[in-house]
Amino acid sequence: MEKTVLITGATGTLGQILVKKFLEKGYRVIAMARDEKKLDVLSGSNSPLQNLVTLSADVTDENNISDKINYIKEKFNTVSIFVHAVGGFSGGHLIAETSAQEWDKMITLNLRSLFLCSRAILPMMMAAKSGKIITITAMAALAPKAKRAAYQVSKAGVISLTKALAEEGKKYNIQANTIAPGIILSEKNKKEMPDADDTKWTRPEQIADMILFLASPAANDITGSIIEMPGKL
Repeated sequence: MEKTVLITGATGTLGQILVKKFLEKGYRVIAMARDEKKLDVLSGSNSPLQNLVTLSADVTDENNISDKINYIKEKFNTVSIFVHAVGGFSGGHLIAETSAQEWDKMITLNLRSLFLCSRAILPMMMAAKSGKIITITAMAALAPKAKRAAYQVSKAGVISLTKALAEEGKKYNIQANTIAPGIILSEKNKKEMPDADDTKWTRPEQIADMILFLASPAANDITGSIIEMPGKL
């Protein structure tokens, strides 16, 4: 039976690698992101490969994500694997200097998006009595530092929500796990931190390989876990 994997944040550095790797493994891939032009580029770059569906969506908008998941249910019946690769960083301020706008931005992007997506997807997995949910937290959530509170709290929330999904999913054969990378090696991060030693950062290809393992039957007994991938930091 062909398995369907939904990847949010599919046009990001990690998302693009995941789309390619899952397609190469024979999965049907639903690549979800906000930017339609980037989705078109993603689709074109994978044109020799079959089973790719692209969907433009705002994963922070309740009605929008509900409509998209309903479409997926009608077309494919269920989602076997859900990989939430949406996320971002905003910080550099002490708590006393952090605006409510910055706080809300991090909670919305990193945590609300996971809540809305997983809430919409769970009923399909529960009905199928099978599913894998894989999320991305951050090493920063495990060892908080100054001037990163909004980001760290949002990513700590991802851990807590993932563990809750794991607990609620046990009787339905649904496994939920989260990966905690250090700084992910990407062009964006290299530009923002030009003086940093990027040889110590976590390679997205390594994260993708771990996600494929967690999505496989070999990981059926792993749930509620935090997989730390700090690179060499």
